[in-house]
Amino acid sequence: MVEKRNCSFCGEPIEPGTGKIYVKKDGTVYTFCTNKCKKNRIDIGRVPRRTKWTVRYNELKASSLSREQAAKDATVVEKKPAPAKKASAKKAAPKKKAEKPAEDAKSK
Repeated sequence: MVEKRNCSFCGEPIEPGTGKIYVKKDGTVYTFCTNKCKKNRIDIGRVPRRTKWTVRYNELKASSLSREQAAKDATVVEKKPAPAKKASAKKAAPKKKAEKPAEDAKSK
């Protein structure tokens, strides 16, 4: 049976008998569906989760949106209207009179 593979860069499924396999010196194996994906990963060094046209970017974006929505739903609480404020029955505190400068200091 033929092994099903996904592109190492964009995440698209690769048809059997198509695509490219790239093996690094350290033994890491990359499978690419097109030359475009190979160039973006190997030659340019782009990261799939930051490249908008990849499946991996869209998956990450969708999961972050669902997390944000869940957080938003958790923080939203129905707010009850505050009761109307009643007129205060307390008397306002009397204002302090401004102190007059001491006349003793002037007379000396």
